[in-house]
Amino acid sequence: MATFPALNPATRTYVPGTSASTEFAVLDGFETSVRHSNASVSQILRMTFTRLSSADTFNLVSHYSLHGTFEPFDLSVTTLVATNLTFPSGYLWRYLSAPVINQSCEITDATVELQLLPPYLI
Repeated sequence: MATFPALNPATRTYVPGTSASTEFAVLDGFETSVRHSNASVSQILRMTFTRLSSADTFNLVSHYSLHGTFEPFDLSVTTLVATNLTFPSGYLWRYLSAPVINQSCEITDATVELQLLPPYLI
């Protein structure tokens, strides 16, 4: 299984997911919802990496090139160090979009946006 490059992000933004459910109107005029599973979907993790070396930038871009939005992967321990974020076992990540690379002079910053996938979607 593939693993995200061992990079320590400067910032992390986590958006918790929701339960997979469908809402519909019933005969008495109220709305009700049916939960499809106990799995959470649409969890998003945005990470910003600052002052990347050229080797780290290459690792990040090549990881995206190999996996893109198709092949899921796991996060390295380094990426989640010093956080209290935990994720269910069997869940994997995928890119929502290409990494955004900002480069000025000799300073390279990058932002990635990842989505957590439950095992039944992998």
